[in-house]
Amino acid sequence: MYPKILRHYLMPFYETLKKKELLRHLNEYESHLQWNAEQLEAHQWQQLSLLLEHAYKTTTFYRKAWQAVGVTDTRDIKNLTDFSALPLITKLDIQQHYNEFVSNKYSNNIRKSTGGSTGQPFHFEYNLESNTRREAIMWRGYGWLGAGLGEKTLYLWGADIGEKTFLKAIKNDLYHAFYNRKMLNSFAMNKNNMMEYIDQIAQYKPSAIVSYVNPLYELANFIIEHNIKVYQPKTILTGAEPLYPYQREVIQQAFNCQVNDTFGCREFMLMSAECRQHNNLHINSDHLVIETVNEHGKSVSGLSGELVITDLYNYGMPLIRYLNGDRATLIETACGCGNPLPIMKSVDGRKLDIIKTPSGKMIPGELFPHLFKEFKCIQRFQVKQTTLDSLDILIIENTPLDDESRKKITTEINKYTQGELAINFSIVNEIALTVSGKHRVTICEV
Repeated sequence: MYPKILRHYLMPFYETLKKKELLRHLNEYESHLQWNAEQLEAHQWQQLSLLLEHAYKTTTFYRKAWQAVGVTDTRDIKNLTDFSALPLITKLDIQQHYNEFVSNKYSNNIRKSTGGSTGQPFHFEYNLESNTRREAIMWRGYGWLGAGLGEKTLYLWGADIGEKTFLKAIKNDLYHAFYNRKMLNSFAMNKNNMMEYIDQIAQYKPSAIVSYVNPLYELANFIIEHNIKVYQPKTILTGAEPLYPYQREVIQQAFNCQVNDTFGCREFMLMSAECRQHNNLHINSDHLVIETVNEHGKSVSGLSGELVITDLYNYGMPLIRYLNGDRATLIETACGCGNPLPIMKSVDGRKLDIIKTPSGKMIPGELFPHLFKEFKCIQRFQVKQTTLDSLDILIIENTPLDDESRKKITTEINKYTQGELAINFSIVNEIALTVSGKHRVTICEV
């Protein structure tokens, strides 16, 4: 009942006040699920052509980068093969040429940061319409998996950094109530308080649960180990990291319901979501162009490759052929489930180590990028645990890490470890890469 009330009565009123068009975009994207593959491809190319023209005319970076490879008119890019010859861009490119990526036609962009999985805080922007479209795409994907707009949903997710004021807490509670959802802090969950989380699930009785993979997997193991009868939602959605078959099996056993995988990142939000038949992840190709490339930057299909992503609607700071650091496998075969969106067969990306404490607490690695992105003085970091009672934090500075910042970081970590770990800061000039040339954010050797 509430999803209908929200969508047909409350949201239209809310959007009139906020001058927002979420519902219009959501209806538009939902209608695309009635299209065939050819219609989707035509729409994608039309939007891509418009974006390329815009980026060439209104940003310094793309104009110079494309001219360097012989493109002086975007009309010369006639198909996706031509498009795949354009240069790839990286986080480093954006960090070194930030202002050159921002369109001179947009001055009121939304600015965001992410710690990412690289351990280096990363900043980017997008325009207001792009933000609304991202939300619409998320609700579409969540919708076909039973956790759509207004469905009673419990989120086992991250939490805001720092202490919330009373007014901020009230505002957040009202906001989440409007969308019919309850937020639980996955970073604070440990073996000593898991029953509290189980009780909150039982009290709230959600139709859907949305969660990071590892915290939900740990909770599911606890439920099975202690033979606990837990409230059964209609659906579970996971995200933020790869969902492995053994994890899916354990979560399904604990909650006695289907587990559905989703995939996204902060720069683009939802990129793909599992279909109703749980065969494949379907790519939001009417909103994004997603490619995979090998180590030489050449396009691959049917093999694991580095993800290359283009946001079709971010006109404020176009991200075109952007390497986000994840890996996936794309295939060209149709799914057969009725969803016309193309297929991401698997997400092959990175997984952050869990940090442990002497009493058995398990701190998700995702906490640390979430935390460190707030500190502009930090260029790069790594969290390393070599003993059960301590944590080494290696930091490459942008500016000196002052005592106040050290105290804030320590306080935030102690929230979740209850002070069980000695926090040791080390200011370094470099952080060693893995043998494959990757940077690990969290390393647990105990």
